[in-house]
Amino acid sequence: MKLTFSTVVLIALTIGSTNLAAKQADLVLLNGKVWTENPAQPVAQAVALEGVTILAVGSDADIRKLASADTKMIDLGGRLLLPGFNDSHVHFLVGGASLTTVQLGTANSQAEFRERIASFAQALPDNAWLRNGLWDHQRWTPPALPNHQLIDVACGSHPALLWRLDGHMALANALALKLAGIDRNTKDVPGGEIERDKNGNPTGILKDAATALVERVMPPLSQQEKDRAMQAALHEAAIHGVTSVQNMADTSKDASQP
Repeated sequence: MKLTFSTVVLIALTIGSTNLAAKQADLVLLNGKVWTENPAQPVAQAVALEGVTILAVGSDADIRKLASADTKMIDLGGRLLLPGFNDSHVHFLVGGASLTTVQLGTANSQAEFRERIASFAQALPDNAWLRNGLWDHQRWTPPALPNHQLIDVACGSHPALLWRLDGHMALANALALKLAGIDRNTKDVPGGEIERDKNGNPTGILKDAATALVERVMPPLSQQEKDRAMQAALHEAAIHGVTSVQNMADTSKDASQP
C-alpha cells in the first residue's frame, strides 16, 4: 500500500448540514457544545455518525432518533466538540521518524541522555544508524553542549547523528565523523560550523549546513522504516485532533516509493 501526504486526510469529517438522515448511527455524541461552522446554526448539542460519515447534527432529542440498541452512545458532559484541525506547516515523515527512534527530548541530564542512547542502541540491527533524538541540553545542569566522547561507548558499533530539538544542530559520534571524513583538517562549510575543542578537534557538534557532511553518508530510510514513521505520524496527528496537514519537506515522494 502506497502512502502519500501532500495533504493527508485522516478522517474526512466536515460538520455541515443538520438534516437528519434516515439511517442508523454507529456512534452518537450527546450533551455537548458542537461547533458546526454553519452560520445558520453555529452551535448544536449532538452528532450522529455512521463510520466516518456524519449523518446529522442537532439537538439531543433529534439525534437520539438515529440510535439503535447497537449504537455506541457517548455523553460529552457539556464539553466542546470541534471539527478536525489542519496543520499548515509540518514535516510529516521526519516528525514520524522521530517518534520511532530514540527519545532524548525529556532527558534531564547528560547521564540520562547517555543511558537512553545505550538502551536504544542495544536493540538496533547491526550497522543501523542512531537518528533523530531531539535532545535539549538546556534541561541539563550545567546546560553544556554534549560531545562525541559522551556517547561513543553508549552507541556501540552504531554510527549516530542525533539532532537537537530546534533542528539547527546535531551531535555525531566518533564513528559517524569517521565515515563522513570529518577531522581537525575539515573546513567549515558555508552556512555551517563544525564545533571544535581547544585543540582544534571536532567535538561532534555540527551546526546548520555542517550537518549535511554526515547526512550525505547516511543510508536512506528503508520502506519499512518509512511506513513505520508514517503510521506513527498519523497516530500522533489523530490523537491531537489533526485531520489534515500540508507537508513542508519533499518527502511525500520518498514515502510512497516501493
